[in-house]
Amino acid sequence: MTVLRNVHVTDTEGNWNSELVDVEFSATIISIRPASEPDNKTARFLVPGLIDTHLHLGEREKLVTALRSGLTTVLDLGTHPDSRVHELRADAELPSIFSAGSAASAPGSTQIEMMGFPADSGVTGPADAARFLDWRVDNGADLIKIITEDPDTGEVPALDIPTLVALVAGAHERGLLTVAHVVTAAAFDRGLEAGVDILTHAPIDRPLDDHTLARMEEQGTIASPTLVMMRAIADARLGEHADSAFGIALNNVRAMIDAGITVVAGTDANETPFAPVHHGSSLHDELDYLITAGMTSAEAIRATTSSAAEALSLHDRGRIVEGARADLVLVDHDPLRNIGALRTPAEVWVAGVSRHRS
Repeated sequence: MTVLRNVHVTDTEGNWNSELVDVEFSATIISIRPASEPDNKTARFLVPGLIDTHLHLGEREKLVTALRSGLTTVLDLGTHPDSRVHELRADAELPSIFSAGSAASAPGSTQIEMMGFPADSGVTGPADAARFLDWRVDNGADLIKIITEDPDTGEVPALDIPTLVALVAGAHERGLLTVAHVVTAAAFDRGLEAGVDILTHAPIDRPLDDHTLARMEEQGTIASPTLVMMRAIADARLGEHADSAFGIALNNVRAMIDAGITVVAGTDANETPFAPVHHGSSLHDELDYLITAGMTSAEAIRATTSSAAEALSLHDRGRIVEGARADLVLVDHDPLRNIGALRTPAEVWVAGVSRHRS
């Protein structure tokens, strides 16, 4: 059992409670009570463990680095083979890992032909959706990722709308959330047509139109825009047009925030040579981008804590309340005044066990 004394904790809106408290916890938070010896001069700041809603598992040390940056839960949206996911999930010294494993894509997709994903991840049509979904469930997937491309670009094979619909409906029947990879505005609309729960990435080709934004709000669709990855893609592909393309992505996120759409923090952290994004530090870069797009610091913190947990149906974490899982990050300075304070945690706990101390 651990007792943290004389700390500020956030309320459900991401702001600091008015009084200093002592927090007692083991695997879960046991009690939150008024500080026995309150002292504002020495008080530190306790926030829920940070959640990255989009990354790819890599070398173990990358996940250790992520944990040292305050990440206590990560969502893997594309790792194979499944045995690698199971191996890392069993490692108690890493963040809590939820995974889709292999994503559904069209046969001949970039994911299969160039990134090495298994042929079983290719879905030939609506009738093949159940086979894919059963394969994912049998291999322990926590949710389903679907590669959703715009067929009019002519660059890569794309799943058609009936197949997308069958995958989403089948996933929901199995109690699984769905996440769609969407990098163009047209792909966003295809994800909405299929009824996907979370759209990941932000279009860099053109602004989202009002109809798309209204439909996202109406359907309760969540966005994980991975602005750090959109910056990396723009830099890798678009040369002198990179800044303008990234500006489109940033403005699309700003439009989603203004429309009241839930936007959560994800990075697409990966180790590929094409557009690498560093595990851990990139989440803090993402929070900076979300603030640039219009979030307050409190909203950005919620995007990587309570809002992220709600988006992923992880109801046991993301808030500092009695009974919640003790995934916690202690920092020396107020992140509501300077969110950069989250970059250098004083200590990080995963399910009540201290995994990093500076």
